[in-house]
Amino acid sequence: MKTGNRATSPAVVALGAELRAARLQAHFGLRELANRAGLSPGHLTNWEAGYRTPPPDMLSFLLGLLKLPQAEYTRLRDLAASTHSTMHAVHLRAGSTLMLHAYEQAATTIAEWSPTFLPSHLQTRAYTWEMLEHTTPPGGSPESRLFELSAEPAPAKHGVATRKSIVSRRSLRNPVISRETSIVQHEQLLRTLAREPQAIRLLAAEQEDLPGFTIYTTSGQSPTVALRHSHTTVYLTSEEAVADYVEKLAHLAGEALSSAETEAFLADGLRDLRAR
Repeated sequence: MKTGNRATSPAVVALGAELRAARLQAHFGLRELANRAGLSPGHLTNWEAGYRTPPPDMLSFLLGLLKLPQAEYTRLRDLAASTHSTMHAVHLRAGSTLMLHAYEQAATTIAEWSPTFLPSHLQTRAYTWEMLEHTTPPGGSPESRLFELSAEPAPAKHGVATRKSIVSRRSLRNPVISRETSIVQHEQLLRTLAREPQAIRLLAAEQEDLPGFTIYTTSGQSPTVALRHSHTTVYLTSEEAVADYVEKLAHLAGEALSSAETEAFLADGLRDLRAR
């Protein structure tokens, strides 16, 4: 993403991620597609990384080379037209994780608030499965939900300096999760704290009116807020919106248990679970 004192538009990041995915789906190498389009590989790299947006005529030419279906062609053209917006909504569907992965890769710091379920990077497979079984809409299946959530494999993270999660203690007492899974989950969280003492802090107070959100900060630019709803993530870059969520996270951090207190609470909870 482009460096400077402004955040890159979420739509620019989304368009770049979609272009890269379409290129890989069409089995084009970066240099091969650049040569076909009469571009330097650097231009295509900048577009795919979300540094810049291709001109409309070049975007149409690239989409034609990739032989996208008409519906996808129209969708990406519409996405390119919205690149000046400071807000972008991504609805849950196969491939909807592309933008999330783009921010995960670019971020140097990641801070998040999780009020109900644990953040995905702190979950075990069993925890995820039981959560999906509970939240799958009628007529759906956990298998299809799992496909939607993991259709795009997460790339290996690099360059992330810090990642801190503030988690509601309610998520540890989730009635959806079985005792056996809860034991495994507590063990996983304690291992994470042993590796990264500042990674997790628990919050006892309820914040039911505050949905889960993540703040991604990339070196040299303003943060982006990913505001999470049940089936949608809204990405925000406006200065007012970002400042509001930075302030909210600071307030949550001020009320949360310390890392040592969090570890002690998890250890006590694990002993209680094992004793049942």
